[in-house]
Amino acid sequence: MQRRAAAIAVALFLVFAAGSYTLIGAAQQPDVSLDDPDYSISEGEERTIAGTSYTFSSVSEGSATATWDNESARYTETWSEGDTVAVDGQNYSVAGLNASEGVFELREVQEVDRETVEQNETTYVVIEEGENRTLVPRDSYLPEQDVLEFAVGDDIAYDSNADNETVVASVTDSEATVEWFAPGTFELEFSEGENTSVEGTEYLAHVETSGGSPVLELTTDYEDYHSDVAAQETFHERTNGLWGVAILSTLAAALLVMLAYLPSRY
Repeated sequence: MQRRAAAIAVALFLVFAAGSYTLIGAAQQPDVSLDDPDYSISEGEERTIAGTSYTFSSVSEGSATATWDNESARYTETWSEGDTVAVDGQNYSVAGLNASEGVFELREVQEVDRETVEQNETTYVVIEEGENRTLVPRDSYLPEQDVLEFAVGDDIAYDSNADNETVVASVTDSEATVEWFAPGTFELEFSEGENTSVEGTEYLAHVETSGGSPVLELTTDYEDYHSDVAAQETFHERTNGLWGVAILSTLAAALLVMLAYLPSRY
């Protein structure tokens, strides 16, 4: 009698497990799709967005890359106190940063071509003439240091940017920023479900497979995308629940079989 009841219970648990497994196999995950995207773009296409031409050099599952040319892009470089920069063929050290007046100095980097020694916290240059050895203070040995002063808006003959006009953009008490404008090629990265700013507009990206090839879709209708993602999350939650029923029912059936066939003590 005990084994007969166990067999009925085992059969019920197995029905639950099989039913759950069948539902899992029959269920189809809802797709994420955009009803009316602003742009649909394949790899290698050129698209003009807000007056700028973009070449979509790469479109793959989950991401895409676009390049665009700017004929007058802004570049900047920051110089801190003590940095060495080459100006008009000479090395200078950045000093005298003054934010309130918007000025700073470039002081010539002077190098001694002779041996030097330190005595009483003073640097001396060793000058040898025959058997005579004379120590001359370094400040007296070197010519007067060349000091250049610059203010915000001044041009600088910056050697590293000889092809473009370099201008002082800003000065703080710790650093000076110079800027210049020149042609440049830049990249935009798009990731699945992420927003990317294109000419001031935030576009959400989705990569759809069309004809076996990935297609980048851009939209400003965020709700359209997120509602499909929410449907997928609900699908996964319910599928996980069915897996739980299938696994627990199978384990319960196995446990009942083992208990039913335990040897009787009487």
